[in-house]
Amino acid sequence: MSDNVEQKADGTVAERLARAVKAYADSHRAKSKSVFLMDDVRDVVDLHKRRYATVSPDERLLLAVNKSITGCVGGYGWSGLLVTDRKVYWRCLRDSFFSSLIARSVKGEMPLEAVKSMAIGKHDHCYGTNYVGHQLVVNGKVVGLLRMGGGILYDEDAINELSDIFKAL
Repeated sequence: MSDNVEQKADGTVAERLARAVKAYADSHRAKSKSVFLMDDVRDVVDLHKRRYATVSPDERLLLAVNKSITGCVGGYGWSGLLVTDRKVYWRCLRDSFFSSLIARSVKGEMPLEAVKSMAIGKHDHCYGTNYVGHQLVVNGKVVGLLRMGGGILYDEDAINELSDIFKAL
């Protein structure tokens, strides 16, 4: 079967992702306080816009990660992910041994139709015992560390929720 026929049968990337987000939102599976789906994204979108995302008014919000993170002051050490029906936006921490000491951010965006895969990768390998993040992997490339928790603990529900939704890609 050709790629065009497969895409039409399953829908566009945005349609598949929207179905996966809705299915997870409607499910009885564990939901994280760090992950916002569908209408709940409106509660946090202004924060994401101020910090990194240039969302246009006609984009439909699908998913956001993070509102506040314990230990982050004024956005320093904060990271987030925002997915709309058109783009994926991220602000992650650089994936380095020293990220726990110097939390430099990496911002990026990509058209949603260009996204072939997204995944939550390995736990950080930073100096110290505090949790800095897990790798956000887009199209097989690590774009940075996405925090899903604060202090020394990470949010396993967030990792499971995002991993399940990203399977739709």
